[in-house]
Amino acid sequence: MYRFIWLLVFVLVLGAGVSHVSADGEDWGKKFPNYELLGERKVDFGADKDSIAVTGKEGRFVSIMLGVVDGNLEMYDIKVTYGNGDTHSPEVRHTFKQGERSRQIDLPGEARVIQKVEFKYKSKLKRGKATVKLFGKPAEAGDKPDADTGEWKNHLPKSADGYQFLGERKVAFGGDRDTIEVTGHEGKFTAIVIGVADGEIELWNIKVEFGNGESHSPELRANFDEKSRSRVIDLPGEARVIKKVTFLYKSKLKEGRATVKLYGRPAGVADRFPGYKHIGSRVVDFGKDTDAITVGASKGSFKGFMIEVEDADLEMHEIVVTMGNGKQYEPKTRIEFNENTRSRTIDFPGKEGRTIERLIFKYSTQGVKDGKATVNVYGKE
Repeated sequence: MYRFIWLLVFVLVLGAGVSHVSADGEDWGKKFPNYELLGERKVDFGADKDSIAVTGKEGRFVSIMLGVVDGNLEMYDIKVTYGNGDTHSPEVRHTFKQGERSRQIDLPGEARVIQKVEFKYKSKLKRGKATVKLFGKPAEAGDKPDADTGEWKNHLPKSADGYQFLGERKVAFGGDRDTIEVTGHEGKFTAIVIGVADGEIELWNIKVEFGNGESHSPELRANFDEKSRSRVIDLPGEARVIKKVTFLYKSKLKEGRATVKLYGRPAGVADRFPGYKHIGSRVVDFGKDTDAITVGASKGSFKGFMIEVEDADLEMHEIVVTMGNGKQYEPKTRIEFNENTRSRTIDFPGKEGRTIERLIFKYSTQGVKDGKATVNVYGKE
């Protein structure tokens, strides 16, 4: 009986050891499905310097992660060399135990080809070899910025049509902490992008504070070259109002100031602006014309309205609102919209909410020789 129990214990222990090795090595791809194994290197006992070569055919990447199997190892002085010869040295010094991985190491600027990753290490093995594994997170389809001409829109991914400029902050020479304030009037957002102009800085400890008091601290520590941007930082949960974004930074300027810019990806029109209801949209052609948006009593009663224009610059004038009772309201306003901006709230006379039958407006598009602009109307609840 005792012999059977000891045999059972031995089998269970052996099985647990095999499972542990599998989880440390082969199953990493399942734990981190957004990462690809780019290469690995067996390292000797003692202290030395080594590298993992990566070919350009592997693609472009926005972040990396390092892992160690088959031994304990201390790693430091990591250096990433890109396909164009540029380098990046993240501040990472980590003691890896068997099967551990590093934090996500975000790469500055746009997604880039990695040529190799070099590192110094000190192995804690007295015999045998540990294996260092390199993983990369590929750029998502369409997540490559346009050529930078100095315009803020060119910091953004091609897939980011509709991103909105939320604010900027000039940061001083040296290291410090700073904040970009965002008002609730800007709307709700699902993601942010951070860009840097007029200097080079290192940015970390980013904290996004939402309108409801909650906060989110993305894993991002990046060195920004002049006119570079972060990856797209998706915000958790539903679209939310952003109150402010705080960050620590170290400027590489000896004089002058760099500018940190914040952009947000707005929520869909149905959830974009708190206190407002999307009541209609219209795609308008290039040139000058008159158009209308039909609303109807089923959308509810409103105390005013707001207009947003996407995808082109547009001038709007002679707005006529027909109420549900047939009366008309013509606000004396002429509005010039830049792409992806909105008007102030145009309040109706009196304090009572009113139903809207339709809204007619004259417009002329600017800077668009082909394509279309989109006009969105929101009712103030």
